[in-house]
Amino acid sequence: MSSLGKKFQFPVSHILFTGFTLCSFFIPYYIIYSQTNLSDSTQIIASVGTCQISAKDFTERLENFIVSSGIKDNIVIRQSILNNMINEKLLYNYDDNKKIFSNSEYQKELKWSDRQVVLAFLRDQEVYAKIPVTDEEIREAYLRVNEKIAARHLFAKTKEEANSLYQLLQTGADFNILAKQIFTDTTLQKNGGYVGYFTWGDMDPAFEDAAYALKVGEISKPVKTAQGYSIIKLEDRVTNPLITENEFANKKQHMFGVIRLRKKAAAEKEFNNKVFDENKVWFNEKLISDIWDNMKISMKNSTEVKKYKYSDKVCVKYGKKSFTQTQLEKRIDEIPLFHKVKITSPENLKAAVKGILLQDILYSIAVDKGYDNNRAVKDMMPKYKQTTFLEYKSREVQNNAVLSDSVIKSFYNNNPKYFSYPDKINVQEVIVGSKQLADSINNFLIKGADFGAIAEKYSQRKWSAMNKGIMGLDEVSKFGMLKDTLWNSGINKIIGPINIQDKFGIFKVIEKKPGEVKAFDTIKKEAEQMAKQEKARQILEDYTNNLKIKVVVNIDNKLLGDIVIGIN
Repeated sequence: MSSLGKKFQFPVSHILFTGFTLCSFFIPYYIIYSQTNLSDSTQIIASVGTCQISAKDFTERLENFIVSSGIKDNIVIRQSILNNMINEKLLYNYDDNKKIFSNSEYQKELKWSDRQVVLAFLRDQEVYAKIPVTDEEIREAYLRVNEKIAARHLFAKTKEEANSLYQLLQTGADFNILAKQIFTDTTLQKNGGYVGYFTWGDMDPAFEDAAYALKVGEISKPVKTAQGYSIIKLEDRVTNPLITENEFANKKQHMFGVIRLRKKAAAEKEFNNKVFDENKVWFNEKLISDIWDNMKISMKNSTEVKKYKYSDKVCVKYGKKSFTQTQLEKRIDEIPLFHKVKITSPENLKAAVKGILLQDILYSIAVDKGYDNNRAVKDMMPKYKQTTFLEYKSREVQNNAVLSDSVIKSFYNNNPKYFSYPDKINVQEVIVGSKQLADSINNFLIKGADFGAIAEKYSQRKWSAMNKGIMGLDEVSKFGMLKDTLWNSGINKIIGPINIQDKFGIFKVIEKKPGEVKAFDTIKKEAEQMAKQEKARQILEDYTNNLKIKVVVNIDNKLLGDIVIGIN
């Protein structure tokens, strides 16, 4: 089903002050049929001083939230969203915003946002609206929605760590014991990585697909998710036995939209690859290095202009398009700071340049199709600008808030882990290539053989073997999946053999140095900033409540309750 002519939706950040949190979201295209006649723009649901909030704008905001969050419509949600919209009016129209409006970075983001709205509409029309969804996929998804499964998992940040965990399980390691070793979350440590019952749409798509494909008791190979890698064990499966065709028909359109959303990332990647081949980008490595040096000087706010390196030579080519160093640095300067700070190396810089080239190509396609002048795009631009303003305003209010010393000290006392030096350990190791040799060495060590002599003779890691296996005092976090095992071990206790990829390690902790809490006076400013972040919602709520005292706010509560939305 085509979504052309329906609602175009774009990321909108919302801040709710009644306990709910609405994050930034992107719903490229979702068909929403409103059952309420809101064509009359004179229907006003609230007034804030001389500003008004139309029932039409409120309904659109409500529908966006329900579609993106999956939360059912209710009066508390409606009150929260309307309260949020009232707060936005107060902050923008009834407060001093001169510093924000004159901020060059803010102006840069506003200009950037117009371009992003056009690109989002292009992706919406050329990618999302064209994602195929078969009846079989919809039916399978509906069956999964009506089937709850329970699972536990082991998590690793890298593929190598995940493979090591999987090998340990294959050799008989206990799932629960491994969970205690790798998780820092105490709940997951104690329950063996148990994530409970869930249904289709609740978890990371890759995690779900792997879990649903398992039989009860079966363990998956490492699965790549958005966060890292998971090894999943299916614990239970409960199916709703009473699924009717009528129920399926009622939910079919909704499932259609949800499936397309799940396919969006892969479809967008495929589309990008069709219009842009990043392998064909040519770089002048010397000039890229110079640009990176210039960026480092700029980020330090250096006034030493003589150190900057300039050239009008071409430093990037792709097809018929090219940038000189001067042109490219100008384009990089147009990137908002929240993106620019991610450029932390020459390789990151080249990736950013490829992103600029891709965006230029996509924007040209959008202009050729007239998307830059589309009515939906024009309507969305001021809404996205409003989102940008709210982000700046929230930061300003939070930064200007004054917390008492007692509040800061209380936060410091209640969160010692944030203000402690890291725990450190000194470990002695022997790394060998076979399980048989590791078992033999382990027996020698248990019987009292000298660990240092064994490490010096057999260990394959040369730099530690030269030091009799002693690795030196270092942060315990650097030991990855072994950190908890090593930290919880007694001094001079033999640990292992442990399978580490294709090697086997035997370890002994010879020194522990618990991290001490830093003195309050030395980290007071850091503690204050963290306390403000924790109390950000309350700070903003108090601030807007003070604004409300000065402004007359009226709400049509009957209209708030009477509005009917039509989301299947």
